[in-house]
Amino acid sequence: MNQILEIQNHQQHALHFLLAFLKQQNYQFTAITPLSHQRILDRKRNEKNQEITLQDIFGWNLEFSKTDLDPVLFSLLAKQQLLQVQDEQYTSLVRVASLEGELFIHSSFPTTQQDAVFFGPDTYRFVYHLKQYLATEPRPFKRAAEICCGTSAAAISIAKYFPDHEEIFVADLNPKALLYSQLNIDFSGFASISPVQSNLFSNLEGQFDLIFANPPYLIDPEQRQYRHGGNELDGNELSFKIIKQGLQRLNSGGRLFLYTGATITRNGNRFLQYLQDLMQQHQNIHWSYEEIDPDIFGEELEQPAYQHVERIALALIKIEVCD
Repeated sequence: MNQILEIQNHQQHALHFLLAFLKQQNYQFTAITPLSHQRILDRKRNEKNQEITLQDIFGWNLEFSKTDLDPVLFSLLAKQQLLQVQDEQYTSLVRVASLEGELFIHSSFPTTQQDAVFFGPDTYRFVYHLKQYLATEPRPFKRAAEICCGTSAAAISIAKYFPDHEEIFVADLNPKALLYSQLNIDFSGFASISPVQSNLFSNLEGQFDLIFANPPYLIDPEQRQYRHGGNELDGNELSFKIIKQGLQRLNSGGRLFLYTGATITRNGNRFLQYLQDLMQQHQNIHWSYEEIDPDIFGEELEQPAYQHVERIALALIKIEVCD
């Protein structure tokens, strides 16, 4: 066996053991914004003589001592190089978040690596609004695809609440996202979900009844895959490509749901203008654009790439191909 693959397989086994251990302990943790996370982490580091919990270790990513963790779990994670050590203090190289009773492996804090896999407030909002949309449009779907899947939290959630589906493909360009997705899918028990390494739709075959996506939508100077949405359209390049390509991959009666941020300048909303021009080329669709939060990621406006931007809005795009 290839040595790299062997190491990866052993790490997957260790991470599956971690999820099972945390599930047995009724572990829950809500992942918050990086800025809020850093504030709480700093506060916890200044606390003295406080008991270290599983949430501290695998949620907040707080440093811990060997004796703070179950010895079997510690030994397994250490052996598979899933712990970082400095001055006899350890930190986990993964975090675990909870959503609707399921547990999800994602990247450690801070998510500075180029291939980091993020789980946070956008994940919770995306899943909530996707489920609301599908509940109000209770048409069954058989074949679905999540683009830019990350941890595959959304796919697992809708597989759970809409059990009549046949197959869901989760696509991402980031190998680490697919590794974590496979772990999360296996642990959830949904054999109908299949990870595919794909640049958007490039490695996906056929047509779909449902396409959903929460793509990166910021201009990230480090071009981290979970944040960088492309330099065109002020970070909405990926979002626009998903809609443009997705329209060609929907069955009759198919639906596309996209959760994204949209930049607003003194000249208006270029992303929306591009969408309007695109939709005029298609006569057989119903679509809507809705801002659900007028002002997110305000701190990004201080960055050089956003000096012409007045706000970033959170938007939902819903598209349906008429029968």
